[in-house]
Amino acid sequence: MRFDYLSPESLEAAMHELSSRENLALLAGGTALNPLLKCGVKKPSCLLNLGRIQELKKLTLGENGLYIGSMVTLAGLIESPIVRQHIPALAESARWVASPQIRNQGTVGGNLLQEKRCHYFNQSDSWRENVSPCFQLGGAVCHQIPSSKVCRALYYSDLAPVLLAFEAAAEIVDESGPKTISLQDLIHNHVTGVKGKFILKGISIPHFPPGTWGKFLKASVRSAIDFALADVAIRYSPAGPRGENPLVRIVIAALSPEPFYLEETARELSRSGNALPYEKIIESALKEADSKMAPIRETAVSANTKKQSLQILRRAMQELLSVLPS
Repeated sequence: MRFDYLSPESLEAAMHELSSRENLALLAGGTALNPLLKCGVKKPSCLLNLGRIQELKKLTLGENGLYIGSMVTLAGLIESPIVRQHIPALAESARWVASPQIRNQGTVGGNLLQEKRCHYFNQSDSWRENVSPCFQLGGAVCHQIPSSKVCRALYYSDLAPVLLAFEAAAEIVDESGPKTISLQDLIHNHVTGVKGKFILKGISIPHFPPGTWGKFLKASVRSAIDFALADVAIRYSPAGPRGENPLVRIVIAALSPEPFYLEETARELSRSGNALPYEKIIESALKEADSKMAPIRETAVSANTKKQSLQILRRAMQELLSVLPS
C-alpha cells in the first residue's frame, strides 16, 4: 500500500491538512490503526501523524476540572499522580488495556475513537473476498445479524465507560473551529458513522462533590491482552453542599455497538440508597442490562459467553452498595 505521510507540529497545520485532503487517516499511537492497514480494512491515501503536536499531550488539573489531551498515552494515565488521586477508576481502566507495550504506545484519543470490532470486519482482504461488504465497509448488510438494519459490531474502549460515568466532555477542533460536545455524542457519532473532519483535542472531566466514589471492572478471557467480554463502570456522588441530589451512574461497554447506561437502577439507588434488599437491587440491575445488551459472536468467544460475562455486574453492584448510605 502506498500513501503520503504527514507529521505536522501544530494543531492548526494538522487541521489544514485534514480539511484539504480526502481519504486521510489520523495516526495517534497506531496500535489500533496499524492492524487495519495491514489487513486492508483501511486504505487511506494519506496518514496524518499527530505525535509531534505537544498541545495534545497536556494533562492538567485546574479550576474547571481535569483535562486530558488526546495524545496522552495509556501508560501516562496509569502513572499520573493527578489521575490516580482525582479519578483512580480511570487509571484502573487504562491498566486493563492490552499489554504494557500497547499501553506505552496507545493513546486516550485512539482508545476512544477505535473502530468497532466483529468477526467479519477484522479480517484480511483475501478472507473477505467471498463475502459481500458489510455496513462498516460501505455495504448494506450485517453478517452477524443479517436481519439487522444497522451494524452490530461492538465498541471496545475500556476508558469510555469510566469517562461517561464521570460526565466527561470532548474538546474537538473541526473546520469551523474549536468546540465542546459531550463524550456520549462523540462516541455515538463515531460508532454510527456520522461523517465529519475533526481532531479530538482532549477530554475534560468536571470537578465532582467530595466523597465521590468510582469503580471499574473488566471481564475477559485472560487477565491481559484480550478485549473485554464486558466492562462495568460505576460512579457514586453523595449529596453536594449546595443541595445537589446524590448521583449514581452505571455504564456498561463491550456488549453493544456503544456503551449503555442502567438509568432505572441508578435512579432507584439515587432515591433510596441501599435501603432495598441487596439481592433485589442486583437482580434489577442484571435484568435492565439484559434488556439493553446486544452481544455478538467474536473470534473464539460466543455471544452466549459474552452475555454470561455480565455477571461481573453483580460484583460491581455489591461494591457500590457497600458505600451507599442506608
